[in-house]
Amino acid sequence: MAFDYGSIDIGLKNPFKKEGAVTSIRGLVTTVLGVYLLIEAASVVRDNTVVGWILVVFGLFLLGGGLKITTNGIIAMLRYFVGRNHPTSLAYNHSRSETTTAKQESGYVAYTKQRLIEMLVGRKNATFVEPQGFLARLVHTIFPKLTFMPYPVRNMAQRLFGAWVKTVLALVAYALTAFVSLAGFAGEIGEFAFPIYSILLTLYLIGVWRSAGRALARSADRKIPSMGTKELAKVIATAIVLPVVLAAGLAYFMQVTSVSMAQLQQLLQFLPNFHAWAYFIAIVVAAIICSALISMMIFKRMALTDPKVEVSELRDNWQESIHPNEIFINLDNLVMANRRYKEVPNRVYQELEPKLNEQVEGKGNFFGEMLQEIQPKFKAMDLGPAFTSVRMLSLILGNALFICASVLTVWLAFGVVDLYNFVGGVPLDVIIEQSTPEQINSLSDMSGTIIHLTLVGILLRAFAHMLANGAHLFFAEMQFVSQLIYMKVEGTFTESRISTGTGIHDSTRSENTLVRSSITPWVVVTQAVSSTFAATGMRNLEHPRYILEMHKDEQSLDSIRRDVVSFIKDRESIAAITSERDLRNASQIHEINEQSRAIPMQSQDKLAITEQEEQAAALLRQQAEEDDKAATPA
Repeated sequence: MAFDYGSIDIGLKNPFKKEGAVTSIRGLVTTVLGVYLLIEAASVVRDNTVVGWILVVFGLFLLGGGLKITTNGIIAMLRYFVGRNHPTSLAYNHSRSETTTAKQESGYVAYTKQRLIEMLVGRKNATFVEPQGFLARLVHTIFPKLTFMPYPVRNMAQRLFGAWVKTVLALVAYALTAFVSLAGFAGEIGEFAFPIYSILLTLYLIGVWRSAGRALARSADRKIPSMGTKELAKVIATAIVLPVVLAAGLAYFMQVTSVSMAQLQQLLQFLPNFHAWAYFIAIVVAAIICSALISMMIFKRMALTDPKVEVSELRDNWQESIHPNEIFINLDNLVMANRRYKEVPNRVYQELEPKLNEQVEGKGNFFGEMLQEIQPKFKAMDLGPAFTSVRMLSLILGNALFICASVLTVWLAFGVVDLYNFVGGVPLDVIIEQSTPEQINSLSDMSGTIIHLTLVGILLRAFAHMLANGAHLFFAEMQFVSQLIYMKVEGTFTESRISTGTGIHDSTRSENTLVRSSITPWVVVTQAVSSTFAATGMRNLEHPRYILEMHKDEQSLDSIRRDVVSFIKDRESIAAITSERDLRNASQIHEINEQSRAIPMQSQDKLAITEQEEQAAALLRQQAEEDDKAATPA
């Protein structure tokens, strides 16, 4: 995932500084041991070239490993480059501002958008899967909370439990084989081949515990492997079949090569005493110590879990005068955008693509849904001082075992040199036929030292890997809290016309198309607690992020409802004049209208006055005529 710089820090710090410091010290010690062997090689290479090259090979092995370990430790302590696109999204991110990042992280997402919608609406958590197999079901029955752990923690616990089951079965099978072989039930060949069983069992147990302590894989721990009866069947079948096969193979070898039992016993004199019981005891004791430390960390982590699956839900119906498109625009550009964390764009898992189905006579229906996640916030995990102490003890003890294995490698290098100086290029058949008992004992001791140093070194590294990787797993886990919001809006709408300002003598009015919508929203909000596992280097947070807890968030739901309702209630359905110039123009038009209505009224008044004057003049004339007639004598 690319590093996208932003001036606003999202608050993710480097969790590996302590682990890097301890690892760097181990790397420096290993490097010093490698340099020591190279210096020794330089001092003897002129006198004995072969001895010099033997020391050079071991020295380069330690020097290369030490430099690599030191570099990794220093890198773990350096600045932790976290961009604004971290951590990994839950599903494919359709946000337009994160197109490049979405393509880069597409291989790490843990869910699909449909799966997230099912989890929210169905109140279920698809992260917790059913254990597969008898052994897995057994361990999850004994520790029920283990089911609610992140996949890497579950896998580590299952591997640890499976390693103990295999160890116990292997020891029981070894005891049965020892009884059959040493009691004489398998004949002389069975007793002769019994040391071989001990060697094979030791190598098997070392392999079992080395496999149990393998490191966190970026892809392998994205699912839960099965642990069924097949694992038990393999161990039991091997314990039963191996003695028979080995005895038959040894008998066939003696028949083909015409080698007698006495000759084979003579060859065994050159082989060192294997001390199988010492290895068995060492493996069991080391396994108990490692298992105790790792189990304490797992139990502390299980005590922190709270696997709730709860959501806050809003289902309502609103009858409002609003166009459906305005609802969707408000949801996407205002309601959700206002909920960004530190201005980081929301993660869009389902884009809001409204669908309007317009029918006849201005009627229709609409539908749209959206799924977004607010930028996750880092949540510190408070597991207590005891957990921190055990984690540091596991880390330090694991690195100390690595250092001990490196010291044994130096010892092994000088052991190989001593063996070479003793043999001195003499053929094997000459050594077998002409060696004295003292020389045979010396050769056996030297070869035994080399074999034991090799096996003990492998054993130390196996348990060192288990302790160091177990501590690293709990250093790497990071939890986040985020809001998952799912919205589905559907309903119907009807169009109608409304006109305002239409007086008898007015010439200015407002005509509007009013859309009456019946809105049925369905909003589901949850506060999700998710977990991922960090790493060092370029791929620091490229691991799937899994949802472990889902909690109600009534406050966020009420806030979303208030924002949507306030937008709907505050809308204007009637167009009005807001420009001052338009208001002045409308005022002038109003004055003209008043003047145009005043002109006809003045004309009517003048006509009325004229008629009154004419009527008065006519009355005066009539009165004058009557007065003249009265004054004239008869």
